[in-house]
Amino acid sequence: MTKARKRKSGSLAEQILDPATLEKIAFWLEQAGVGSIEIEAGDGRLVRIVAGEDATSPDAGVGPAASVPTEPATVRPAKAPIAGHFLPMHPARNAAESTIGASVFPEQIVGFVRVGPLIMPICAEGAGTLDACIVESGDLVGYGDTVFLIEPAQ
Repeated sequence: MTKARKRKSGSLAEQILDPATLEKIAFWLEQAGVGSIEIEAGDGRLVRIVAGEDATSPDAGVGPAASVPTEPATVRPAKAPIAGHFLPMHPARNAAESTIGASVFPEQIVGFVRVGPLIMPICAEGAGTLDACIVESGDLVGYGDTVFLIEPAQ
């Protein structure tokens, strides 16, 4: 008969914040080629773990070194609210939510991201003209990735 493994005392968030655990997670991230992750604890605390040589920098993962595509200053991005597959239209509809060149208003749905049965809308942050879609239907997008470019209204 084997003994059941005893869980460490404290909440999961406290266990993750343990320096030894953080070091292991950072090592695993670096080995997997992942720059950083964010973990939200049940009490609302947010923990960001950054891997790699820049992990000791207070600005690690922020600024020009981060591999985030930049848009011209005159264009606003519409970003993916979750990681998943991009859909230009809802599966239950016959037409795309918006077309390139169409006017959009704040919070208008311009596309979707699908993760299994979950479908999340991609919304315009402000009024303007839908300038470009920089991904193809079915492409995998990450949380916060730019999907559409919107020319602000004048």
